[in-house]
Amino acid sequence: MVAPKPSSYPVYGPASPALWDAEARDAGVTPEIVDERMAAAVMRFITRSFPRAGRLAFLVGAGGNGRQARALADRYRDTGIRVTVVGPEDAADAEDLRGHDVLVDGLVAAGLRGPLRAAHRDLVARAMASGRPILALDGPTGLDLGTGGVADGALRARCTVFCGGAKIGALTGAGRELCGETMTADIGLPYPPGHLRALVPGDADLRVLLNPRARHMHKGDAGTVLIAGGGVGMPGAVRLAATGAYRVGAGLVLGAVHEAHAAVLAAAFPECVVFAAGAPGLPWARARTLLAGSGLGRDDWARALWSRVRALGLPTVVDGDALYWLSCEPESRPDWVLTPHEGEAARLLGVGSGEVAADRPAAVAELQRRYGGIVVLKGAGTLVAGGDATWLCPFGNAGMATAGTGDVLAGAIAGLMAQGLSGLAAARLGVFMHARAGDLANGSGPPRGLLASDVASRLREALGTLR
Repeated sequence: MVAPKPSSYPVYGPASPALWDAEARDAGVTPEIVDERMAAAVMRFITRSFPRAGRLAFLVGAGGNGRQARALADRYRDTGIRVTVVGPEDAADAEDLRGHDVLVDGLVAAGLRGPLRAAHRDLVARAMASGRPILALDGPTGLDLGTGGVADGALRARCTVFCGGAKIGALTGAGRELCGETMTADIGLPYPPGHLRALVPGDADLRVLLNPRARHMHKGDAGTVLIAGGGVGMPGAVRLAATGAYRVGAGLVLGAVHEAHAAVLAAAFPECVVFAAGAPGLPWARARTLLAGSGLGRDDWARALWSRVRALGLPTVVDGDALYWLSCEPESRPDWVLTPHEGEAARLLGVGSGEVAADRPAAVAELQRRYGGIVVLKGAGTLVAGGDATWLCPFGNAGMATAGTGDVLAGAIAGLMAQGLSGLAAARLGVFMHARAGDLANGSGPPRGLLASDVASRLREALGTLR
């Protein structure tokens, strides 16, 4: 009988030695057993990925990663493969390292805090200059696996083998780039509960969020979204957001935009009911969910529209320039979903964007604490904070770094909320389906040239993958 796959996958921060030792004693897992199992997993990976490797170099430091690297080097010596062990103070240069088939990084332990020592930075630079593929043990040197922060001179690995569980710093922000391909070595020891940082929902988690549709339902049953935005020069943002809402199943989308764009947007997108935001007798009360910020702008017209929709009291997705206006007059509400990227998050927190990038898990948690509701911190490894947990999305690609993809995501979340999903459920499902749609749209092509409309066009297909 095949064991069922877990419905969600835990993501950890590095365990402290005290907690690790206590768990290990209870489970009967000694450091020698950990080293042996880690070495076996790494050797299988190297055999599969580099079958002709005949000479390996091991970059070793003084911590746990160095111990594992030395144990692995000893095992390879017994196989007849030529092995070189290089420490931070050793004189091997890039040309020496270039004579090896694979480099194994075991310089700095997973719990890195602060900058790298000069000797470590120098060895990393030599390894990178060699041009040889690098495999990192538990995480590349220079990456803080608890926060995703990156030290100057950090190493970029071709692949990373995690010890015992995936680490959050490797899956969000710059960590995804530094780690390359990833796999996990089962060492027979779960991480202590106190170091659980996030969950990656499986398809089973997401599938249950979508209720089946009755054959006799009409568009009113599928929910109405009101999008407030489309300031001067930016009607396209409303169109992209409206497409996102429709593609996930919203029944009707209304657009409240600048009077200069109402007629042209209505003609270009006939499915969207568009009106000038300042006109009298508008159907504000028809909406079940509000999306504020798509192409909103920062002028007096935008300020007035933000003030108006803020007072409606509807469940709201707050995106784009609405986040700017929120930072000017902060408040906390339980019924909204905020969708900032790192720059917008920094403004909301009153810090520099570098501080957000240095600890994305802490930033999304602080945003949720200050502003309430649900917070989606966009970027590589998007994080969703709300309820009792933080959720992490491992999908998406660099081609999605283009104008309008955030509008599509905000529209998708609003469209799901309009269908009756809670803010947390809509944010989780919307983020994952948006990322999968981006991967479907990108396919095997280069990570350039993808359009936000390409992503929107694949949302329906992405939802179909949950069947």
